[in-house]
Amino acid sequence: MSDVEKVIPEEELDAITERQVYKITEGLQRLNSIGTVQFIQIDLPPVPDAVLQILKDNFVSSLDDGLYVNQTIVLEQMDTGDSFMRALNSIRKLFTVADKISIDEIQAVVNLDYKGEPMDIIVTYDPEEHDISLVSVSDQGEFFRILEYVRFFWLKSRPRI
Repeated sequence: MSDVEKVIPEEELDAITERQVYKITEGLQRLNSIGTVQFIQIDLPPVPDAVLQILKDNFVSSLDDGLYVNQTIVLEQMDTGDSFMRALNSIRKLFTVADKISIDEIQAVVNLDYKGEPMDIIVTYDPEEHDISLVSVSDQGEFFRILEYVRFFWLKSRPRI
């Protein structure tokens, strides 16, 4: 079993936290409906020094469960087939090793096909609101059209329960 396939035991998290972990992971997976997620940055609030060292010790690779860098957890190469498990493990690990920590927002670089051309955009995902915002696009003149495009695919990807 590879490191990515290992799942942190669920019994370490209470049911409310586990639902929160899955909701955040679901939101990150929904970004794939817009385009191909290349990179994820999980922004954290300021943390005490004791927690800071725990984060540095536990998040050591951006290609596995994440790399801690300057109040963020970074995940790279999210266009691989194991991206769901990597995101799930990273968020679950974050809530496990740093009890009572919150996530301010999550930024993602998404490569999308817009008018037949590849384009990188930056979106933020707000775990509290379970919604996204478009931050930056390669072609600023098309910002509002791309915003409509992104919103359409985001809303279309909403689970139908």
